[in-house]
Amino acid sequence: MRVHSALLASVLLVPMPEIPEGLGHGVHTAKAPVRVQLTGIVDAHNVRITPVFTDIEALRNWDPNTPYLGIKALELFRWVLTTDIQAIIINPFDPIRKMIRPGGRMTRSEIEILAKGVVPTQIGNNTAEFRLNAGEKIFFGLPANPPSDAIQELLRKEASAFPAVSELFYFQMATERGGSHTVIGIDLGGTLTRTQQQGMIRSLGETVRTTLKSTESLDFMFLSGGFGNQIREKGVSFFRKSSQA
Repeated sequence: MRVHSALLASVLLVPMPEIPEGLGHGVHTAKAPVRVQLTGIVDAHNVRITPVFTDIEALRNWDPNTPYLGIKALELFRWVLTTDIQAIIINPFDPIRKMIRPGGRMTRSEIEILAKGVVPTQIGNNTAEFRLNAGEKIFFGLPANPPSDAIQELLRKEASAFPAVSELFYFQMATERGGSHTVIGIDLGGTLTRTQQQGMIRSLGETVRTTLKSTESLDFMFLSGGFGNQIREKGVSFFRKSSQA
């Protein structure tokens, strides 16, 4: 995922409806909090997107006159997560002009992973996978806004269809790289192959996808080792197979 690594290290040019007072076009280091607004566009698929650009020539190839600011990519990704924007379009261009830079589309799932300063190892429809580094510090607690009763009930029903799932927990997790997400911990009563684990997470994620708000997300993690023991002790259990009671 070299493209994602390059993006995380970059400064992206972001079109603005207007430049905040006291700032000009270009790249800035803000010395005080600044209120800015992203350009939100609804595409042909009724998905709310925002455009960003890798350089000024690509920006002007889309719109020669739009105001813009240069923003560090990591900060931009974190900012997008506070909005209802579902995708970032990189280097779009006006159809009457030729494409002069490679571009692409970043889904909300990709943005959620990159906002943690992490490069995804695998990307699918509405999902992205990442791995924690060996020795990486992890902080966890209880979420200020737990998964809703409706989401918990959907997950309970879906988990009951998997004989290998013995218990589900929810908790809040942050890493030293930044970012904090609500996580569903999956305690297994048996052994699954990696393919089976991925299929299970896809099923659990898909069952709640349409219930999550546009600004909400859930991570899923299998519990094992010392970390798993801590979650079993301190996380909130909301599903347990009757045979395990």
